[in-house]
Amino acid sequence: MRRYLLEDLVRVRQHREEQAGEAVARARRLLKEAEAAHLKAQTELAEYTVWRVTEERRKLDGLMKRVLKLGEISDVRQEIALLREREFEFVDKVKQAEAAVAKAEEHLDDCRAKHVQAVHDLEKLLEHRTTWQREEALEAERQEDAEGEDFSSPRAGHIGKDASYELN
Repeated sequence: MRRYLLEDLVRVRQHREEQAGEAVARARRLLKEAEAAHLKAQTELAEYTVWRVTEERRKLDGLMKRVLKLGEISDVRQEIALLREREFEFVDKVKQAEAAVAKAEEHLDDCRAKHVQAVHDLEKLLEHRTTWQREEALEAERQEDAEGEDFSSPRAGHIGKDASYELN
């Protein structure tokens, strides 16, 4: 039987399908990492917010219990403003982590679509190869049958003596 002419293309498409499958696995891993980073950022923000509120109360309570020096109130206000600015940094980290998760989800969707396409392309080629192999087998069978018929039928140029009498 002859070699399938597109066998090299089959190997290329199998390689592409494997690569696409590996890309999906990497994208899933990146998504899990992005989700873990997002969860961590949310946790840090929540913990900082609780700590900031407690710290503000402590500072303000400290001002209420004693006689104040000139400028102490404005110093505490500045410290509280710095604490709140720091909280915005945590909020920004959460937003960046959310964007990273969205980007990772989009990348995973793209990888999945490419994998589906690679599988489809490979399956089409494998179906073609199977059809080709069936046709090749049928053709080989026909040739064997034709060769068998050549051996079993009498040759036209060799008519025996007995046959010549019958023709007259």
